[in-house]
Amino acid sequence: ELQLLVPGLKIFLDVDDLKDIGSLEEYIQHSQMILFFLSCGYFRSKNCLREVRSSLEKDKPLVLVQEADPEKGGGTLQALRAECPEDLQTDIFENGWTHTIWMRIEEFQLISLKIIAEAVLLCSPNFLDKTSLPLCV
Repeated sequence: ELQLLVPGLKIFLDVDDLKDIGSLEEYIQHSQMILFFLSCGYFRSKNCLREVRSSLEKDKPLVLVQEADPEKGGGTLQALRAECPEDLQTDIFENGWTHTIWMRIEEFQLISLKIIAEAVLLCSPNFLDKTSLPLCV
């Protein structure tokens, strides 16, 4: 759906597009920005932690998307932070990264997608001098 809002955007989704988990860091290197879809258990995954650490080491801009639905692993930001290794908490949760809550109701998803689209565009060369964009959904 994000590609409908930002035509021409190339999206790499690890669960769909990652052919070799050993290449995770290489894919991160070639990405303009990284979106972490935070749900309960995210920070307990060895590969998710590899993704987090590599993104931080490579100074990649981040977008934090928080799952809201408890049946889909949703939790409060405080609960998700508590699962995060202590040495990563400041870099992830206190650096002013764009954060949105992922809602399962379509109309609310559009708001989350707008926030994500703005963050992606602000990382692109055409908008590096901007701090916000007048996007409407």
